[in-house]
Amino acid sequence: MSRLKIVLSIGIIIILSVLNYVSADDFNTSIKEDALIKAFNETDAKLLEINVNFSEKINDTYLELDSVEKLIKEIVEKVGIDGSKVDKNLFYEMYNDDNADSYYYEDIIQSDDLIQLTIWGKDKYKRTITVIISSYKNPDDNTGETDLVIDIVQEYSEGLKRTVDEIKNIYSNFNTSPKITTCIIGTFDGKLNEDEKIKKVSKALNSINGRKVEGLFNDSLISISAYSPLIDEFIYTGNNKMNVNIALRYNEYEDKTYIWIGTPIISIGY
Repeated sequence: MSRLKIVLSIGIIIILSVLNYVSADDFNTSIKEDALIKAFNETDAKLLEINVNFSEKINDTYLELDSVEKLIKEIVEKVGIDGSKVDKNLFYEMYNDDNADSYYYEDIIQSDDLIQLTIWGKDKYKRTITVIISSYKNPDDNTGETDLVIDIVQEYSEGLKRTVDEIKNIYSNFNTSPKITTCIIGTFDGKLNEDEKIKKVSKALNSINGRKVEGLFNDSLISISAYSPLIDEFIYTGNNKMNVNIALRYNEYEDKTYIWIGTPIISIGY
């Protein structure tokens, strides 16, 4: 992953933390993830990685830097980020190195009204993990809040339910449940023609009883928003419910066609 992609990913992580969701009270996360994997498998794409993003407010107050540092240290230990702390620029250079899982970096943004602390590294399962704690205060009325974002990327589908459950348990310590977005990324060798792309999307949607809501079609990109009754969680696009997003794009440099399948939206840049 290039430095630019890493920076963009962190930006998208923060944006995702403000998405509004509608969810059934008995929402079962494992059902959602199973449906997404089922749809992906129907396309016969090669799995590249799975991204799961968690976000929610964890405190109704503004925390000072020492409190944020203490809190993020506890969370980092729970998610299993390991190794030695290094400079951020060095970490970018080491990312594709086989030993990169032994290192992590820390970044702090601080102003009069904001403290944002980010830690980015890997765990023993080779998952790439980003933890962001942002604490804000309103100088006019002295109110504030603290938000937690945890973003996980893994290159295998096994243990996905375990990943979701362990992060949900972290949020439960703050008496809250996180908003969750999941995106599976895969590839096909070569360039698929338009008919092939449409067939891939149709097979994926049919496998989860998905119904197309809207779509974008051009020479380089297909992007479909859809709704599946197998996934309780949804957002609105206009007046329509949607909880599945599928996109395909050809990468000429790699001579591969990429596919992204996300719920409720594709949670990374494509």
